[in-house]
Amino acid sequence: MKFNIVLLIIAIFTCSLTLLLSVYPGVLQDFVIFLGMGFLWLLLAIALAIYAINLWLVREEQSSRSAFRRLIATLLIMAISYGSLKFYVPRRIAFFLSRPAFEKWLTAHPATTNKLQSINAKFGIYQVDEYFSGDRGDRYFRVYSHGDGLGPDTVSYGFAYQPNSENSPFGNANYKIYRLGNRWYWFQASNDW
Repeated sequence: MKFNIVLLIIAIFTCSLTLLLSVYPGVLQDFVIFLGMGFLWLLLAIALAIYAINLWLVREEQSSRSAFRRLIATLLIMAISYGSLKFYVPRRIAFFLSRPAFEKWLTAHPATTNKLQSINAKFGIYQVDEYFSGDRGDRYFRVYSHGDGLGPDTVSYGFAYQPNSENSPFGNANYKIYRLGNRWYWFQASNDW
């Protein structure tokens, strides 16, 4: 099999895996997975660079046209994947499809608790382990968490309905919210000091 076809297959695999993992908030940010995916992307970039240089050196040959098309296809796949990741397109689509399950929970549980509740429930494709309902109307669903690698601190990720913009029930360090639409956001927060 030609190198350019192998390169195209590796690009499709790497980009597909990255897009699939990006559906779940926090999975790509997990240190071990981040290193593995970063390594795959680095290998792909190096192989593409070597291949592009080789293609440039033999550009006069007739077979280089089809090879050049495969190189362009590989670069397009990578660019579209990067753009999709940058704007959280896979996560937005997955949450759009799962949102009715979250909204059903909100309707069935309108009471404010002001404390974290362990629920371990499936909402569409997401497994929610903890839920918080605040007196400001903020609702948080944690779908993923991991240690920060430096101590007992936990980094949490999930979805929030009308979140508090200043703090979260999962900690205030590196607390960020990202708009999904219709008062829904995804969040990340750490209980680090």
